[in-house]
Amino acid sequence: MDSKGTKKITERLYKDRPLSGISLNEFERPTNDYNTNIRRLCISLGLVRPGESRIAIVYILDILLKARKKRPNGMDSYEIIKELYKKKVRIVYANILRDLRKLISVGIVERRNSFYRVRENMKLDEIMTSFVKPYIIDRTLSKIEEYAKAVEKGN
Repeated sequence: MDSKGTKKITERLYKDRPLSGISLNEFERPTNDYNTNIRRLCISLGLVRPGESRIAIVYILDILLKARKKRPNGMDSYEIIKELYKKKVRIVYANILRDLRKLISVGIVERRNSFYRVRENMKLDEIMTSFVKPYIIDRTLSKIEEYAKAVEKGN
């Protein structure tokens, strides 16, 4: 308290909020099982936590990957939910939108005129090398290096 009896505000007025975030996990080499590989890809990119039972994002990515050739312009969210229901995956519409936003933030999916599709209908390995690695991973690592240098400089 100051001399007038009022409480001084010493707390921060902002929170540390990341601009983006990615959590990387490494597994053993891929197997011949498609479902295991797509699930591990999602876990590796931090889209799903290891051991998590609600993995609708894996099914959404699978649907969009399989729709690349049939629907080059993409699918709207209602078409995606219909496909999920065909696979007996029950999920709330808001969670589908959240999972689509996650896929967009990682750079795998893009939205155009309310249609979602795999980024430019590219192959996943091309997306990883062209978008995810340079724009997300490398940029994040360079910021971490800047923080490391600033900490060392201030030490």
